[in-house]
Amino acid sequence: MSRYVLNEGYALRGWKGLPFALRYPDPHKTEFFDKESYRVVYALDGAHDIDEAALSQRQRNLLRYLIEHDVAVPAEHGERLEPWQEYKTFPGMYKSSVQWSITGRCNYNCRHCFMSAPDYKGEDLSMEQCVHILDELAANGIGVISLTGGEPLVSPHFYGILDEIQKRGMLVDVLYSNGAPVNDTLLDELERRGMHPNFHISFDGVGWHDWLRGETGAEEEALRAFKLLHARGFQTTSSMCLHRHNIGTLRETVNLLASLGLVHLKMNVASPTGRWKNETEHFITQDEANQAILDYIPQYIEDGMPLSVQFCGLLDFDREHRRIQIPSRKYSGIAGAEKQLACGAVRDSMYISPNGRILPCMTMGGTAADPLFDSIFEKSLEEILTESYYRDTCLLKMGACIEHNEKCRDCQYRLACGAGCRACACGETETDYLGIDEETCHFFLSGWYDKAKEAVTQYRDCFPPESNDEHNYSAVPD
Repeated sequence: MSRYVLNEGYALRGWKGLPFALRYPDPHKTEFFDKESYRVVYALDGAHDIDEAALSQRQRNLLRYLIEHDVAVPAEHGERLEPWQEYKTFPGMYKSSVQWSITGRCNYNCRHCFMSAPDYKGEDLSMEQCVHILDELAANGIGVISLTGGEPLVSPHFYGILDEIQKRGMLVDVLYSNGAPVNDTLLDELERRGMHPNFHISFDGVGWHDWLRGETGAEEEALRAFKLLHARGFQTTSSMCLHRHNIGTLRETVNLLASLGLVHLKMNVASPTGRWKNETEHFITQDEANQAILDYIPQYIEDGMPLSVQFCGLLDFDREHRRIQIPSRKYSGIAGAEKQLACGAVRDSMYISPNGRILPCMTMGGTAADPLFDSIFEKSLEEILTESYYRDTCLLKMGACIEHNEKCRDCQYRLACGAGCRACACGETETDYLGIDEETCHFFLSGWYDKAKEAVTQYRDCFPPESNDEHNYSAVPD
């Protein structure tokens, strides 16, 4: 007989539908078990005797693994779990993280803002309301938060929110910003609280960032912020909205961002939403963007794939995992795929709008579908995660979308695309969450999927040596 206890930072947890879980010190990681395996994990409390001879082979293997990897250690006499490590179950569905717009206001005047943040008519939440949201997150076992807006750094409660997050032992994972408010004082305050989030700052092409952001000097401010963050050891990522004027800057933009130490760039075609919906002369079609991307990729390869890039829904070059994927292909394409969730992204995460509404993702904020979802101030988060329209959307199976749309039922690609993105299916004006994402439909039916597959085959072995990951920071312009 032996007794073991979980190491510091580990905790026994459970959620509705997933009752057997172990939360790791890294808030990003929660491991789930079947009932038989969890009998071993649950006994790692210093109070239970474990008779290894009576365990199944699978249970013995698990126990040895947990001990070898310092998840559990032999319990000294009387040693027990800390109260917060003891088993706790949450009645709602599991969510590991949340993206929270802590304000709808912004200091920029972006042409393409779907939230129309410069003209935002709403009021910032009170500090009491912010605390209520954090209490609700903690009560439902959510420990990872990304802060966005608007521009989150203009929120009058920004530092108060950080303090309340710190009190609850939560992690600030990502800070979304336009970069202008990023300075040493901000980074000092974050480090003083033991916070070291990734900074995600949009950058919309060399020479075109000011134009899209509606502010003279926006490009200079973004570059300054990237340099400062790299010098202070903060990881940085970015996104780029493609339009008719910046599509020719791909090579210069990617190489510049790589030289500034960024690790990832996500591209997407600017949509006719928000304040920009009537300026159609600036838009580029997805077909035009895809062709420009395919024309650029040989240069990207020639330059050594200087950072990971998701090229819209066409191709995703992932340096960290040394793989190329097709983002628009969300499913396996084989029988059984219809049993998967209609949106994998909402399985573990959710979005909180500036007025406290719980949505599947930020893209649905301010759309016609927005009012269908509950406010955290009108219904508890436990109720929302247990019985609500939001919960129903999270559990929706892809097969239901196919069956709902006659166009999908006999399509050869139905088990690969699953009718596309749910938020894009709704767009700004529709409320049919089971509808068709026409952009994804076009991607498959017009031949882009085949071209993407050809590119994957052509470039899958083109990743640079793993030791060749250093960027030439001396090339950063002043």
